[in-house]
Amino acid sequence: MSDWIFGGLDAHWNAADLHGPDTLHQGPHYLLDDSGQIAVTSAAKGGAHGPPDPGGGGGGTGSPASTVVGSSTGLQIDLIWDASVRNAVNWSDIEHSVVSAAQIYTAAFDTHAVLNIQVGFGEVNGSALGNGALGESETLGYGVSYAALTKALAAADASLVSNGSMAAGAVTAVSALAAKTFFVASAEAKALGLVNPTSTAVDGYIGLAAGAALSFTGVIGAAQYDAVGVAAHELSEVMGRLGMEGSGAGHYYTPLDLFRYTAVNQPDITPTAGYFSTDMGATSLNTFNNPTNGGDAADWATSPANALDAYDAFGNPGITTQVTGTDLLVVASLGYHPVGPLATVTA
Repeated sequence: MSDWIFGGLDAHWNAADLHGPDTLHQGPHYLLDDSGQIAVTSAAKGGAHGPPDPGGGGGGTGSPASTVVGSSTGLQIDLIWDASVRNAVNWSDIEHSVVSAAQIYTAAFDTHAVLNIQVGFGEVNGSALGNGALGESETLGYGVSYAALTKALAAADASLVSNGSMAAGAVTAVSALAAKTFFVASAEAKALGLVNPTSTAVDGYIGLAAGAALSFTGVIGAAQYDAVGVAAHELSEVMGRLGMEGSGAGHYYTPLDLFRYTAVNQPDITPTAGYFSTDMGATSLNTFNNPTNGGDAADWATSPANALDAYDAFGNPGITTQVTGTDLLVVASLGYHPVGPLATVTA
């Protein structure tokens, strides 16, 4: 296990559902930061690093202000480069790594939506990354009722049911959460059709570690980590790959918590080490990290089987990581429509 970790939520937040049980509005959003705190915000803030350069310049570096990945007829990810990226000496390598990570998702899914994600280098949304963090994310989202969420998910996941990747009724199987409020990432709300899928508002932020920890060139040193894999990890969190399990004073959940089990027909609705299942616990597709160890609940538990996996809770140095078919099934279960069979992609 490495001392370097992926930043994310530590599940200590709470907020009231300001939007009503079944209706979402374009604002205000909730902003869930990497320390697990949530706040209401009426607009995405640019942070201390400043907003994207409207002129498209990069402080003389040649960096664009943003890069749109994907097809206009399918899933697009608009990567908005912070000044910390645009002014970096190696800005081109940083941007190439993040673009490569985004292409994993735009190639795998054809949901018609535009996800606007701001990217920082050594910072996330204007705040320095925590000590030991390879990457961190901050996610804008909404409070949504169980009824509204499961209705939207059931429609979005119908193709997974039809192709045998998900059991019928899996989305609505966790009736114990029927009275709970769910934090739904803004990007996921777009994929589910709960809000305008092509809104230009920022959906979230990611930041990658500066210094020598990450390799942005494809040549990964023995003590370095794969920047593409880290970017893929953080992008997926902004897309909704988050777990809360009722932690904190507010006892809130996320859509992914609906697919967390400890045994057949035994949903894992408390902060423990459950497993990912799309058939009500009959099949364990991978084991989630136990959030009590300091890692994220939605990441995979560290094990030899997950050593190459970009969604592992704790990074492994000196390797090229992968986004597996199971990883992509996690994202698909959140409401993103797959183009075809979900297969492992080398990050």
